[in-house]
Amino acid sequence: MLIEVAIPLLAALFFEINALIIAAMIAGFVAHQLTALWDTTFASHKRLITPIEQQVHSFLELMPLMAMVIVIILNWPQFLSLWGFGSEVARYELVFKRDPLPWRYVAAFLSAVLLFEVLPYLEEFVRGFRSRKSA
Repeated sequence: MLIEVAIPLLAALFFEINALIIAAMIAGFVAHQLTALWDTTFASHKRLITPIEQQVHSFLELMPLMAMVIVIILNWPQFLSLWGFGSEVARYELVFKRDPLPWRYVAAFLSAVLLFEVLPYLEEFVRGFRSRKSA
């Protein structure tokens, strides 16, 4: 699920937003939702999923949706062109941002992702791997 969100997010950080990036965001969001549904279905047969855990996950599911909606609103002509509407021609090329984000912003963001997403995921993965190995 991390990769399903990371690819469109990194694309939006470094590339101009166009129909290709918006399509990647939509595909990543749909894949993320389907994976979350599968994961919850699988986990519900293995353990109790408490109401608070369900609420936390519902909140977490909204973040990629809201990020995608904000990007779509800010790039409405390219979103419309993705579906064959509007006056702009859909652009499907990867072009680095003309005005890149400040490197401090990108570094702080990627550091936060590493600290609060990647490292906890790796820790949980190692814990689960060790648990499975000892079982």
